[in-house]
Amino acid sequence: MRFYTGDESGLIKGVDIDANVSLLEAQSQAAKRARAAAKAKATLKPNEQAPSVDTSLAGVNLWTINGKVSRENSIDQMCATEWQTGNGAFAVGRKNGRLDIIAHNGEELFTFTDPTFSSKPNIKHNGKLITERRFVGLSAFNEHFLTCTNLGEVRYQSFNSNEATKLIKLPLDAFRMRTHDKQPNVFAVGGREHELSIWDAETVQAGLEFTKPKSDPIFKAKNVPLDYLSLRVPVWVTDMQFTSDNATSPTVAISTGYRQIRLYDARAQQRPVQDWEVSKHPIYHLLKSHTKPELFFADNVGNVQQVDMRTGQVTGALRGVSGAVKTMALSEDGSKIAVAGLDRYVRVYQADGMHLPLHRAYTKQRITSLLWDWSHKDFSTNEIEEQEAEDIWENMDKEALKPKKKRKSQLAH
Repeated sequence: MRFYTGDESGLIKGVDIDANVSLLEAQSQAAKRARAAAKAKATLKPNEQAPSVDTSLAGVNLWTINGKVSRENSIDQMCATEWQTGNGAFAVGRKNGRLDIIAHNGEELFTFTDPTFSSKPNIKHNGKLITERRFVGLSAFNEHFLTCTNLGEVRYQSFNSNEATKLIKLPLDAFRMRTHDKQPNVFAVGGREHELSIWDAETVQAGLEFTKPKSDPIFKAKNVPLDYLSLRVPVWVTDMQFTSDNATSPTVAISTGYRQIRLYDARAQQRPVQDWEVSKHPIYHLLKSHTKPELFFADNVGNVQQVDMRTGQVTGALRGVSGAVKTMALSEDGSKIAVAGLDRYVRVYQADGMHLPLHRAYTKQRITSLLWDWSHKDFSTNEIEEQEAEDIWENMDKEALKPKKKRKSQLAH
């Protein structure tokens, strides 16, 4: 299993985890090394230095792909993209407003700095003072990239031009922007007192300055009805996922800071068709399974659970997470899920029911983004043994073909 992480220190790292080495086995080997080191230390003479101890878990390999430790280069958003050459790369949005396209080998292919990040905002909105600008969404596709900031500034721009193709101004305090998997020019945005809206970057009428769009969105949600006291229900959209392949009349799942998951159907109505309260804490992150009608959600205290989209019932939970989860990713077959966040660990779980982690890797920095490399295939234990046997036979054949040297005693006769 191979993962790519982005963190608060501005580093992009690669993490390889051997699927054949369980967490229990890796911890057992680490404990044996620690006991052996403690025993060796106890027998040291006064002037001798204690040997270094390898505290890493077996089956885990960690390396830095790109970046230097810098808080200014902290990674807000990261996504996978196919660069113009057809090779895999990362699109990275940083705290200082820089957008980078970085190849898997660490080479920087493209760099753009958003000029709006040169000035710091000082805006009071909904009783809250906004003093910094940050990326809340990022997508790179074909010859364009799409970004959104917490001030509702959406930039749709070509890689081949320094000038923006379209600049769109949406309501303030945007919390999250996501694009459609099949049509990445279609994007959804939501936030505090900012109801879900879905737009098409290709068709929206916008200018070369951040102004309110002149055309209507594909879909604009309405707030839920008044509560039992006839009071308005506050709005706080924290994340969203497109749940259908249809981008013109999509269905969308959202999470809220008030513990709900809601489902919207653009073909039916503007209000949610389903509204479930599934947590005791604000939900910050949402992930849809691409193989089952399920959603995974994470709150602000480290709880990760899954909910059935057909019934709204919580069907599973992941244990052993410490601290808030910032990002999640699924395996290609949907059988495993990886989570990462403020506790600096990448944990891999079975993606059904109640489970403890199968694997774990410590990355040293707080993780903000996580990508699962589906192109990197894992080998089973049988496949590894077969490959080792083939290597042995190949080496034996090479040794057999080498001419044997005659001994000196044979030459004398």
